[in-house]
Amino acid sequence: MVRKIILIPFFLFFLSTQSFAATVIIEGDMNEFVEIEQNQSFTIPSSGLKKLVFRFANPTSFASPTVKQEVKDYSLAYNPKPSSVEAETDSFGNKFTKVTWLNINRNAEINGKFAVAMNISLKELVSAALFPLKEIDQKEKRFLSVTPLVQADNPRIKELANNLSKGAKTEESAVIQILNWVVDNVKYTTNPPQYDAIYTLDTGTGNCQNFSHLSIALLRAVGIPARIVGGITLSKSWKVPLKNGTLVQSIGQGGHAWLEVYYQDIGWVPYDAQQSHLFVSPRHIKQTIGLDAKDINDSWLASPTLPPFREDIQANFVRDDIKLSLKDIKTNPSNYILTNAIIAHVAKPVIEVPPVEKPKPKPPKVMERIEFGNMAFPSFVDIFTKSKGEELGYKTLDKETAEYVTSEYTYAQAFSIERPLRIDEINLAMHKFGGRAGSLWIDVVKDEKGKPSMEGIRSYPLNLDTIKYFPGYQWFPFKFSKESPVSPMGPLIEGDRGRQGQASDNPVVAPGRYWIILRRSKDAIVNWFYIPGNPYGDADDTLSTAQGIDWSNILNYDFNFKVTGMYVE
Repeated sequence: MVRKIILIPFFLFFLSTQSFAATVIIEGDMNEFVEIEQNQSFTIPSSGLKKLVFRFANPTSFASPTVKQEVKDYSLAYNPKPSSVEAETDSFGNKFTKVTWLNINRNAEINGKFAVAMNISLKELVSAALFPLKEIDQKEKRFLSVTPLVQADNPRIKELANNLSKGAKTEESAVIQILNWVVDNVKYTTNPPQYDAIYTLDTGTGNCQNFSHLSIALLRAVGIPARIVGGITLSKSWKVPLKNGTLVQSIGQGGHAWLEVYYQDIGWVPYDAQQSHLFVSPRHIKQTIGLDAKDINDSWLASPTLPPFREDIQANFVRDDIKLSLKDIKTNPSNYILTNAIIAHVAKPVIEVPPVEKPKPKPPKVMERIEFGNMAFPSFVDIFTKSKGEELGYKTLDKETAEYVTSEYTYAQAFSIERPLRIDEINLAMHKFGGRAGSLWIDVVKDEKGKPSMEGIRSYPLNLDTIKYFPGYQWFPFKFSKESPVSPMGPLIEGDRGRQGQASDNPVVAPGRYWIILRRSKDAIVNWFYIPGNPYGDADDTLSTAQGIDWSNILNYDFNFKVTGMYVE
């Protein structure tokens, strides 16, 4: 039997508070040297397996116009000793290792170690590649292919791609118009049931594979060669300077997929449809390329049953030298995208795709119970799956996206209402790590010029010893409702950690924008799950602050939360 692995990177952006998202154009250099240990393991059933075959990608050295990666000292160790180990190189030049165990009755483990030297040079690029493309090299034409995951010949894909690229005179403008649409119209989700371009277009959701497959399908539909890239990402955050603050970017640690676009004059250029154009971050470690995710993914088969798979990645940054400056900001798309500058020879200005207007929810009837929020999250994140109709396993490229919210930072998530609301309960999607004697509570405060104010209400404390241990994520309930009179909005003492203050019973809040602020006692240790991008609200609806009420960081994701109550007259 075989299983699938799916890679999912999660991006997080923090930025000094502004009321819009944009393309942030930066310049400078990023140089790093990182030592990586990648441990992959299978849990073998007590009855044992007759056969287990695991085929996994090896890291690779490469150079593009913006990113150079050099892999050093790659070594592999196995436990127990396998029956055979084979090195494979596929038609794309990807290097894989194929390991086979026969009659295995204990857990199997592969430990890979290597170092990566990476240089990212964000200088101004120059491209004279016109659109539509002509006379594409035969070698690159295969990256116009249609596959079951990249349905570039689908009439809906072709129509959308033609509409998005209409008016573009250069390849660069066509690529940007297509990718800006993707980042504004696809919302990140964990463990999607399908990864192909049509599913992504129909649902507007998916993980990193979905973002990549839809982007590649749209590009190929208008004759632009594009290929998928597989690798791993590292979670260490890095900063980008802005006019009035700092953009801090993080990404989940684990498998990931992105893409490369072919320019006839400058070659293959990396893009991440969720995050960056013309380059990828210093946390992206490239391994493979292909037509779609089936070409880049690790896979395994076993008899008589498929064993569970696990992957753990550790990174030691020996050097992490980042020197960047802000060059310019463009108003599109409505989600944050990083890029360096590029000069493309255009006949006339590029027509920018207008920001997506998000429909406002219809208010419920008077006194009807209401439940809303960013409510879709997985209790568990599956990092592998079994392919339909095949006895084969693959990685999903999904990974856990959650913030350790009981650190030195305080976090806030915004929501808006159009009618007076009696708040009974607010739930946050969390995982408890520790703090048996600790407690959590939340403040709900009015918005003041895009930041939390000091006027609001407070929940009753949630004692962590009442929350049973759960290996994944679950709703943590913060209650406001008890049989007592309604409490009006009033001033709150600034939320010192460890001070619970006084809760509000059956609070009624007026129409407007509000912030959910998580507070804690010192010994509480929890994670709060989030969805990358802005699946619920606006680009500036999630904030953090290191201390006080500065709230100087905007996060480009939405925490999972659920508000329960009643609309009142």
